[in-house]
Order: sequence, then structure tokens, then C-alpha cells
Amino acid sequence: MTITDAGGQRGPFGAGFELFADMLAIGVATTLASLPVITAPAAVSTGCGQLRARSEGRRTPDGGGYFRTLTRRLGSARGPADLTAGLVMTLLGTMLAVDLLLVHGTQGLPGTGIVTVTLTLLVAILAAVCLRAVALPESERGWLAALRISVRVSVLDPLGSVLLVAAVAVAALCVWMMPVLAVLMLGPLVLAATAVQARVPAH
Repeated sequence: MTITDAGGQRGPFGAGFELFADMLAIGVATTLASLPVITAPAAVSTGCGQLRARSEGRRTPDGGGYFRTLTRRLGSARGPADLTAGLVMTLLGTMLAVDLLLVHGTQGLPGTGIVTVTLTLLVAILAAVCLRAVALPESERGWLAALRISVRVSVLDPLGSVLLVAAVAVAALCVWMMPVLAVLMLGPLVLAATAVQARVPAH
């Protein structure tokens, strides 16, 4: 929550600290909203929208505002498309996870190391492209348009793509080392996606 005094000035912790607090709050709210899994795309997209609005000074995100916004979105005409995108994401993620498990179970056979590395890189790249897509304002209107823009921008902005892949890798490493951090990891990922999207010129 933004701390201001009577003259409208920011409190003693400063804007950076407030944005950090907003990121953590939105991260926890996004994690809770993503528990049904198929709601994850809409939940993360809403989180990005909240942080984007916060960075532009249009409103201050908070848990209640986040859930009200997400509820309105899922209850609107966009709801079925959001849930369909979540279902597709779940099926694709499950398929990749099964592939990784199958490859891991066949260790010792020629080529399994290369396949494992390839699948891991594919998962990281897909995660980065999807993060770009959910951070786009277009994701609030249509997923196909957002995905097309995301793929194009990922190619035109390789540095941003590398930053997002690194963010996904660091988040995965943190959760692997300390699973309890899974509750907070969506916050930094949402912030990373929003920040990378903001540095790209208008599409």
C-alpha cells in the first residue's frame, strides 16, 4: 500500500520499497489465484496489469483490488477464453513434464543427455514467451494476438528474452532449493515480465 503524507509526498520507505511490497502482495495473490491451474494465465495477466498500473501511478494494487479485478475478468465474456488458455497451458506443461520424466527414467541410453538439455531449454523458452504474452495489455483482449506479438517481440528483443529465461531459471532454482519460496516466486516473475515488456517500444 502506498504511504503518503498530508502533502501527497511518499512516506519514508520510498517508491522502490512500496513497489517491492506491492510485488510481494501481488505475487502471493497471483499464486493463490493460480491454484486451480487453469486460471493461471488470467491470474498472472491480472498481476502484470496491476503492477503496470502501479508503475504508471494510476492506482495502488492490493490483494482485494487484485481479486476483484480477476473476478470481473473471469466473469466477463473473456472468461471462457482465459480458462481455455489455462487448459491448453496445463496440457502442454503436463506433456513436457511427462517427457522429461520418461527421459530421466532412461538414463544410460545414448542421447538422453542431449534430449534432457533440449527439453529443459524448450520449457524455459516457452515459459519466457508465455511471460511476455501475459504481460502484454493485449492479453486482456485476446490470447492469440498476445501470443503472436510475444513471439515476434521475443525474436526482435533477444536481450529481454534472455532476461526472462534467466528469471525463470532463477525462480526454479530458488524453489528447488527452498520449496516454501514457491508462494512468493510469481511476484518476481510478474515484475520481471512487466519490466521487460515496458522496455520494448510500442508494437
